[in-house]
Amino acid sequence: MERKRLIFFASADTRTNSRPTEKAYHFASVAAGAGLDAEVRLAGDAVRVAQPDGLPATPEGEALREKSRGGALAPYLVSL
Repeated sequence: MERKRLIFFASADTRTNSRPTEKAYHFASVAAGAGLDAEVRLAGDAVRVAQPDGLPATPEGEALREKSRGGALAPYLVSL
């Protein structure tokens, strides 16, 4: 049986609008929790999530920072 991967793509600048990247992580987590093959794919300015100053100093920014740090241990793939 061939398996397909769900890819959640984000490219918005996380310093000004972290919502698309946050949603990509959320949906990948939900998909992986349901047993589906999932990936968060970041491009353009969204790769700033990997930089120390790439997220705003807000509660939402801190939550996304924690999700991105846990990406290596997550049950889904994260690619930049």
